[in-house]
Amino acid sequence: MTQKRSRSVVTGVAAVVAAGLVAGAFALTVQRGADDPVLGGAAATVTPSATAGDGTAADGTVTITLTGPDLPGSTVLDRCASDTRQTVARYDTAALGSVVMQCGNSSQGYEHIRVRHTQDWDDVVTGHGSRDWDDAMLTAVQTTLETPRTGYPQDAGDGKVCYVAPVQFDDGSRPDAEPFVKVIVSATTERVITAYPTRDDGC
Repeated sequence: MTQKRSRSVVTGVAAVVAAGLVAGAFALTVQRGADDPVLGGAAATVTPSATAGDGTAADGTVTITLTGPDLPGSTVLDRCASDTRQTVARYDTAALGSVVMQCGNSSQGYEHIRVRHTQDWDDVVTGHGSRDWDDAMLTAVQTTLETPRTGYPQDAGDGKVCYVAPVQFDDGSRPDAEPFVKVIVSATTERVITAYPTRDDGC
């Protein structure tokens, strides 16, 4: 039987992050019970990066190749027809540890992004090579989470964290209308909630 998550865990996240940022500290610890059904164990620490994932200062720019493999591939998506919790992609992050994008539903994961943001991602790739919308999206999420810009992730409230990164193509061009990507992740379940292109450089 699945137990409900303690409200104090989720509601306390924003307050702890805000207090840490005001004090100049960047660590956020989310305590969980040992039986909490989440990835990565009983606790997670969120630390906005002062450097990129490899330890060097970087702007975390996402580079989408103009040609390349079809992501995530039909084998992966076929599994989504039978189980919304199937993993579409897994990311190794410095702030949260292992983060997954699940097949998901209307409120999180690949399905949410497909329903709500396919057109947004199509607008990014149109006129820039042969990649599909989800090729660009999955490339952007991986780079943004695994090699984040300095100062990310940032608190997004309600137990969520936010990453933002600039986007370019491997020929040096950038998307015209929305040259950044925003990725929202649950700090309490280590799941990607959404990812979409944006004109705003910040959370």
